[in-house]
Amino acid sequence: MFWQKKSGAGERVVIFFASDLHGSNVCFKKFINGAKFYGANVLIMGGDLTGKAVIPISKQSDGKYLAVQMGEPVTLESEAELEDFEKRVGNMGFYPARMSEEEFQDLKDDADGQQVLFKKLVSERVQEWCDYAGEKLNGTDISFITAPGNDDFFEIDEVLNNSPHVQYHEMEVTELGDYQILHCGGSTKTPWDTEREYSEEEYHARFEKLLPQVNDMSHCIFNVHCPPYGTVLDQCPKLDENLKVVFEMGNPVSMHGGSSVVHETIERHQPLLGVHGHIHEGRGNIKIGKTVCVNPGSVYPEGILQGVLITLQGSEVRSVQMTQG
Repeated sequence: MFWQKKSGAGERVVIFFASDLHGSNVCFKKFINGAKFYGANVLIMGGDLTGKAVIPISKQSDGKYLAVQMGEPVTLESEAELEDFEKRVGNMGFYPARMSEEEFQDLKDDADGQQVLFKKLVSERVQEWCDYAGEKLNGTDISFITAPGNDDFFEIDEVLNNSPHVQYHEMEVTELGDYQILHCGGSTKTPWDTEREYSEEEYHARFEKLLPQVNDMSHCIFNVHCPPYGTVLDQCPKLDENLKVVFEMGNPVSMHGGSSVVHETIERHQPLLGVHGHIHEGRGNIKIGKTVCVNPGSVYPEGILQGVLITLQGSEVRSVQMTQG
């Protein structure tokens, strides 16, 4: 059965949580297969499912293909080389797009056309991920739950909502056996002006809507993409106006990129658990009062999945194990 009863102790739940996969095919497959590997009965993906760039691959008159990766031209001379390149960049979170040289030239200066293609490829990959999850989880009692991050286009909502294999929630409080999960996606403002960004005032209003729906904070999980401000979970490099890392005396300068409202809300209401993402460098496991808060971090371009395995029983977090592989 899905739930394992322990006499007098409540239901035992094992969660495998990861975040910020940013389109990496290999990391997503590791995540889905992580449920069986780690013995988890709940998968929670904390947002930023989607990647950051399209890599056009244009077919040349001699039958070869030309792409650009990290600013360097790449010539692909055979179908095998092409397929290997597409797989490699897909695992890094990019979206390879085959096209003719004429199509490439037409798109090169067409910002609107580039955006249409980008969103199309993003939605297609999210659909592929939904299908993969269904293939691997069908016939099991494993739940797959996710919410959006700040980088996630609104167009993926329809894909995720229509998937029978995914429980997609945003601005909702949902049931998980004896527990409730409060889902609040997006992030505070970033230099990149991403899709779902909110001011601290907007975060306050979002929590004001959600908190009355929570019956018992001692059995509540905050699935909040943005981490609490001023902690190790939101510590990241400081950037200058050109989005370059700031250095002082040869060392990178750190700053905090989370939300003060998230921190204050957790401190005041003391949910059982907070699972967060957004800040890739903010890997850690801390307590705010009695609340356990985690951020698994992310190194998705390397094809490595960072996660955290969490065991809950009754109103206790029994164990927290950071994972990487």
